[in-house]
Amino acid sequence: MAHCSLCGNEDLCFTCPYCNGVYCSDHRLPEGHGCPGIHLVKDKAKRRVADSLDYSYTEPSKETRTYDRQQTSRKKPKRKRSRFSAQERKDLAISAILVTLVSISLQSNGIIGAFSVVPELVLTGFWWLLVILAGSLLLAYFVHEFAHKFVAQHYNMWAEFRMTTSGYYLSLVAILFGIPIFGTGVVFTSGTESLEKDGKVNAAGPMSNFVLAAIFAIVSIIIPLAGFGLTQPVYFIIQIGISLNAMLGLFNMIPFQPFDGGTIIKWDRRIWALLAVCLLLLLLFGYLVLPSIYIMFPV
Repeated sequence: MAHCSLCGNEDLCFTCPYCNGVYCSDHRLPEGHGCPGIHLVKDKAKRRVADSLDYSYTEPSKETRTYDRQQTSRKKPKRKRSRFSAQERKDLAISAILVTLVSISLQSNGIIGAFSVVPELVLTGFWWLLVILAGSLLLAYFVHEFAHKFVAQHYNMWAEFRMTTSGYYLSLVAILFGIPIFGTGVVFTSGTESLEKDGKVNAAGPMSNFVLAAIFAIVSIIIPLAGFGLTQPVYFIIQIGISLNAMLGLFNMIPFQPFDGGTIIKWDRRIWALLAVCLLLLLLFGYLVLPSIYIMFPV
C-alpha cells in the first residue's frame, strides 16, 4: 500500500504517466490532481501539428488589416485564472475558522477552552484581546502557508492547500484544552525532484514567520526611540506578533518529517541552524526584552 501524494490516504495508488506522481483512486486522473505534466504533453502535441502544416504567406489586403484591427480592439480582456481552486478555497475557509478558535482558546485555563473564555472576556470588556489573538494567528498561519504555495508555484510546481484528517483532530484538542498546536492543513506540492527546490519551498514558511516577527520587534524599538510609550493594546499586539510568529516558525523547524525542518536540514544544515537560531532569539526577545521596554517607557 502507498500514500497518495495529494490527500495522503493509504491506497493501491496509481502512478500518473504525465507528472510521475503517486495518487489514490480518487485522484488518479490528471484532472483529479491538477496534473502539471499533462499541459506539457499537450503543448508538445500542438507544436508537432503546427510543424507539419504547410504555411504559404500572402500579404493581407488593406481591407482585411483594417477589419482585423477592429475585431482585435473589440475583444474582451481575458480573465486571469485564479491561483486557488474551489476545493482549496473551501479548505482555507474551514482552516480559518479552526485557527480562530485555536487562537481564542489560548486564553483559557481549562477544558472547553475557546467556549469558556469568550463570554468571560466579552463581559469584562477585554473583547479586543480576542480580535488581536485571532488576527495575529491568522496572519502568521496563512502567511506561512501562502509562502510555501507561492514559492512552489514560482518553480512551476503544483501546489494547493488541503485540510488533513490529523489537522481536524489536533485542532479539536487545541480548541478544547487551550494547547498551542499549529497546523490544521498543509500545502501539498508535486512536480519536482530537486532537493534544493524542495528545501527552498519548505524554508519559505518559517522564513516568512521570521520576517513578520522581526518587523514587530523593530517596531517595538522604534516607538520608544520616537518618544512614545507602549500602551497596553499596542504592547499586546507587538508581543503576540513576535511570539506567535517565532513559535510557529520554530515549531515547523523540528528536524523530522513531516515538519518543514525535516526537508530543510536534509537540503542544507547551515540554513536550518541559522533560521532556527534567529527564530529562537526573536522568541526570547518577545518574552524577555520586550517586557523591559514596556516598563522602561511607560505611556
